[in-house]
Amino acid sequence: MAVLRRLAVLILALLLGIFVSAAAEDFIPLPMDSYEPGPAPKDSAYLSDTEYQDESIHVKIYQDRYADTDYIYAHIKISHPSQLRTAPATLAEKGISLSKVNFRYTAELTARGRYIANAANAVISINGDYFTKTDKCQVVMRQSQQVRNAADGTMDLLVIDKNGDLTALPKCTRAQYNDYLDAHESEMYNVFCFGPVLAENGASVIPENYQNGSVGAQNSTQRSAIAQLGPLEYMIITCNGPQTSGNKGMTIPEFAAVCELSGKKLNENGCLLAFNLDGGNSATLNFRTMNAKTGQLGYAKVNCPEIERFLSDIIYFATLVR
Repeated sequence: MAVLRRLAVLILALLLGIFVSAAAEDFIPLPMDSYEPGPAPKDSAYLSDTEYQDESIHVKIYQDRYADTDYIYAHIKISHPSQLRTAPATLAEKGISLSKVNFRYTAELTARGRYIANAANAVISINGDYFTKTDKCQVVMRQSQQVRNAADGTMDLLVIDKNGDLTALPKCTRAQYNDYLDAHESEMYNVFCFGPVLAENGASVIPENYQNGSVGAQNSTQRSAIAQLGPLEYMIITCNGPQTSGNKGMTIPEFAAVCELSGKKLNENGCLLAFNLDGGNSATLNFRTMNAKTGQLGYAKVNCPEIERFLSDIIYFATLVR
């Protein structure tokens, strides 16, 4: 009997070793210096039309209403910073070599957000800053590659570092950005230029009378933002606009208030930092949902679904499970 027990323990140890090896292989980080897509999301990990969970990522989507406007926000927890990724519209081009996918593409190439998300194997995605618009997107770094620095002090910058942490550089000039780059380049991963910063340390930083013509601050329209709630914990959020029946759209002060409220619903500390991205018809949150007609999973625009502007880029979250 003792021999049989030792044999059983040995077999169990071997099986556990195989399992651990397989799990370790599943959790190999994605390259942070290329536009390589993540592994394809697993159909079985979609717990519903609003939730995805596997061993490396958990996404849950919520809906609420504020200022006579519906808004959607997603709570995202990942296992490694490389799961927070960016992709240009070139990734959605049929037959394109991955080596030719980059953010240096000078033409105004755009694609539907769901096509870019599909090519990237995104679990969930949101529009970026429309990087080809050089007047507003004055600074561009993507997947560790510096693309542009034309900062003139009129726009806020968002830096995402290789730990997955968000830092803001308000009203950044070219000289200020170059100084920051010199000091932190080895740590930097992605840089977005739009803004403004909407919330910090759990509270809105936008007054009701806030004026900013670059982002139409007092216009009631669609908005989108990304926020950090904690280590490798994020929120992406979008609101509907007046083109959608029953919705007014939000001003920047209203949207900042919604970021404060929603962040605190997901984490007691709220948004450590929330940053405004491109809005209007560009505001696009894509998630895979079941098509009632075909019975197939496919990416759907879950906010303002009747309005779908072509995008130049997306921010997305990927699984590590292969």
